[in-house]
Amino acid sequence: MPVLQAAYRTDPGRVRTNNEDVPLVDTERGVYGVIDGVGGQAAGEFAAAIAYDVILQRLARPLGTPSERVREAIALANNEIFRRAGTSGELAGMTCVVTLAIVNDGRLTIGHVGDSRLYKLGPEGMQKLTHDHSPVGEREDAQEIAEIDAMRHPRRHEVFRDVGGALRDKDEDDYVEVVEDVLERDTAILLCTDGLTDMVPSTTIERLVHRHAGAPNAVVEALVSAANDAGGRDNVTVVYAERPDFARAVRGRSPNGAPAAPPRLSDNGVDSEPTEQRVEANPAASFFRWIVHSRTTWFALGAIAGVLGALLLVWRTPDTEIGGARTIGVGSSASFTSSSLAAAASAARAGDVLRLEPGMYAERVTLGDGVSLVARVPGSVTFVRPSLPGDVSNGEWVAITASGDLGARISGIRIESTLELPIDVGIRVTGQSGALDLVELSGPMRAGIELAPGASATLNGGRFSVTATALLLGERAQLAADGNVILRPVRAPAAPPVTVGEGAEAILRQNVFVGYGSDVVKGVSASDRQQILAANVIVSAEPSLR
Repeated sequence: MPVLQAAYRTDPGRVRTNNEDVPLVDTERGVYGVIDGVGGQAAGEFAAAIAYDVILQRLARPLGTPSERVREAIALANNEIFRRAGTSGELAGMTCVVTLAIVNDGRLTIGHVGDSRLYKLGPEGMQKLTHDHSPVGEREDAQEIAEIDAMRHPRRHEVFRDVGGALRDKDEDDYVEVVEDVLERDTAILLCTDGLTDMVPSTTIERLVHRHAGAPNAVVEALVSAANDAGGRDNVTVVYAERPDFARAVRGRSPNGAPAAPPRLSDNGVDSEPTEQRVEANPAASFFRWIVHSRTTWFALGAIAGVLGALLLVWRTPDTEIGGARTIGVGSSASFTSSSLAAAASAARAGDVLRLEPGMYAERVTLGDGVSLVARVPGSVTFVRPSLPGDVSNGEWVAITASGDLGARISGIRIESTLELPIDVGIRVTGQSGALDLVELSGPMRAGIELAPGASATLNGGRFSVTATALLLGERAQLAADGNVILRPVRAPAAPPVTVGEGAEAILRQNVFVGYGSDVVKGVSASDRQQILAANVIVSAEPSLR
């Protein structure tokens, strides 16, 4: 099935200063979603960021049917949010609502919890495929109250089903609503948070989509502008994707087929005639304003690119010897097998991949030139420090050292440190052009990832919850980090999570920093700090001060 044309936009609206919405778009794999955080200030943003991270990681594994995948992704996100909320009084009660869709071979599979929505649009009209899990939404779906009355109802923001409120099983009845439908060649889908549907009537939404069909960026721009023109009382997020024949089918119903300017909405959400002042004289200025005012959009765009690029590398790990390079499986049946990681690393040569089976590895490893370390199932391999007395008294302990200069890769690995068995450095890179994908580091560490002087690496899709420095760059080191989530643990010192040495360069884009305030990087100029703050999502409130 051809890739759908898609676009998205998220905006804080006209009233709120923070944005608790997150869009989720992966056109290559046909994944589309919107997440709306609930909990007030940082807690809602935190819940949405957790859901985004967990859902992406689950959907990266192409296991199960589409309905099974969306059920499990939302349930996993639910349980992780619930667990995190229990660690802090400030985060207690944080939740989110999620609408998630997978498009595959002309089939549409939806997983839905809450009051965000998915609409299917065709040349003949627009149909809401999800049901609002709210008292007011239920009455509107049952046609007991009119849409305009539901939009104005004082209880319109209440929901009786959310993501993160209690532990859930993926197969639990009446939790994840799953809807399956056909997505014909002349149709499109629109996913949105209630920041749009509480402000703009469905007839206006349909009219705007039809007017701008064939130009997804114009569609989402017009919808968000309409919500803000109507008052913008909430964050608004729109994800739109259309199949190849949708625009042609829609234009076939228009006398001239030309898209018109979006109608102006009054404060009560009713159309009024467009005026000359509403025409954007400079589309580039409009696009620039969208980028500057939507840091969550920066995060979503970069995180998708970073995480998905990493996952492609994971899935393409060879299972047999190709062109001299080997997969050395620790505990598996590959071209070369070994029961010991140390023995496998010793036997590896440039180009080899050490593929680890799921489990706990109480040892440390040094990778030579061009040797990669990959978890067969991302996130299922955990490194810890062994409890041997001799090892504990042996000074600095580094879990993984990438010492080669031929682009070694580390992917899908977790590293856990504890007070009893502390790890000084999770991953130390001493060579050039290393790639770190989907790594997760937690616990008391002096540094999660350390780049030695002159070293260089890329970091994509990682999760960090370490007590000291998450990313430590030595002199002249270079790191490009995209789409990572860095959380300040409960009661951890408020030190910057990124430290940059003299002459080093840290390119940080579309990462999420939670609990650090605006002081997220040390050792850079004031202008570089401002660029970093603008290019990343900063959730300033601390998870806990208790």
